Amino acid sequence: MKLRLLDLLACPTDNSPLELIQWETTTNRLSADETRRLERMGVDPASFLTEVVTGVLINREKKLFYPIHEGVPRMLVFPTAVARHFEKKYASRITAELPGFTLPNRASMPGEDTVLQSFSTEWVNYDWDGGSYWNLSPDAMYETTKFLLDLGRRPVQDKLVLEVGIGIGGIADYMARTQQCELVGIDLSHAVDPAYRHFGGNPFLHIIQSSAFAPPFCENTFDLVYSHGVLHHTFSTKKAFEGVCKLPKTGGRLYIWVYSFYDESRTLERRMLMRLESLIRPIVWRLPSRWQTFVLLPIIPFYLVRQNVFRDRRKAGSIGYGLREALHAARDRFTPRYVHRHTDEEVCSWFVEAGYTQLQCLSKRERQDFIPIAYQLATAVDGIRC
Repeated sequence: MKLRLLDLLACPTDNSPLELIQWETTTNRLSADETRRLERMGVDPASFLTEVVTGVLINREKKLFYPIHEGVPRMLVFPTAVARHFEKKYASRITAELPGFTLPNRASMPGEDTVLQSFSTEWVNYDWDGGSYWNLSPDAMYETTKFLLDLGRRPVQDKLVLEVGIGIGGIADYMARTQQCELVGIDLSHAVDPAYRHFGGNPFLHIIQSSAFAPPFCENTFDLVYSHGVLHHTFSTKKAFEGVCKLPKTGGRLYIWVYSFYDESRTLERRMLMRLESLIRPIVWRLPSRWQTFVLLPIIPFYLVRQNVFRDRRKAGSIGYGLREALHAARDRFTPRYVHRHTDEEVCSWFVEAGYTQLQCLSKRERQDFIPIAYQLATAVDGIRC
């Protein structure tokens, strides 16, 4: 965690300011170009030079502490195994320096513990090798992201951006590096650990473990907030939307991408997958991780054959699957506890209710050949906050 992040964080229980106590730090180095970029953004470069590896963020009034563990602030309002491990490991120090302080102990939102578990398994075991991002090469995924977020027409240079659900972190890193923005990425799962390991050295990227239902920021903080393929995996997509829709500044932008009914029914193959999902997922999500893998093994050949034999090799950026990629794709479809589908009209109504205007639906934009059709035919809406 860079010291700069303290300017942006707020206690997720009551939005009050937090204090930082540093226990272990390292020093970052900034290039001359990076320093100039920060000065251009109006941000003090000195706040990026200290990396807090271990420490705590505290709400003094409520006597709560949030661990900073392995460089990542753990800002969940309910206890996790990582937070309890931290509490046990540093028990004597916490007792001496923070008498009477405790971890937050609220109840998680419905099913949030199982969502944390399933997506931690999916992303931590995937890990990043720089060779693929879903069924695309990283470069193709980055160009797709640029189109989806309409960055050609609405650039984010020198802006403050939030990604809700960063997964392994490659897109967040791409945005911060190439789009010249400062980006905060949050994720409920322990995917934040490999994300920090691979991309934590990017001075313009901050990584936090946090829930969309209780984000650790005040309202009106970001110029752009986006979430791609995440909110539909909560117990209520609309409730998750309500958790993030107040984070953009007035005049700022919000972009939400979720699964649609239409995309899942447009071909025989997708209808068959939906049928299989409806039969398997209600059982598989309840199983321990190793049993999930065992149950999914017979499905892996389908993904290998589909992506290696029947994919359109003329499409730039399309990649073949190995076992790792096939298992990742199978896990994403068959192991989440929640998978909701929504229409453009439904999601647009949420935006209007939250006070957004100038709504734009991705499905209505002109089709680009390099964009995977499943991406554009999902439900994706963005708008400007009034």
